[in-house]
Amino acid sequence: MKMVKIKFQNPGEDAQGALELAKRFTVICLPRDTYEVPEAALAILDELHLAYCLLETEGFDHAVRALRNPLAS
Repeated sequence: MKMVKIKFQNPGEDAQGALELAKRFTVICLPRDTYEVPEAALAILDELHLAYCLLETEGFDHAVRALRNPLAS
């Protein structure tokens, strides 16, 4: 499964976007208002017209390792 790191372009939509994603997917909340979500979640944000910036694309294994060992990432 591919995971993507995103940041909402409008800080006012941050809470709404995170809530909508959390209803449907596993969301990893990261520092500085960034989120890691499955790549499929981007379609939901597009449907809801919530603007986001794609920061990085990576595999799920990398995300798990980074959470378990933050010094390694």
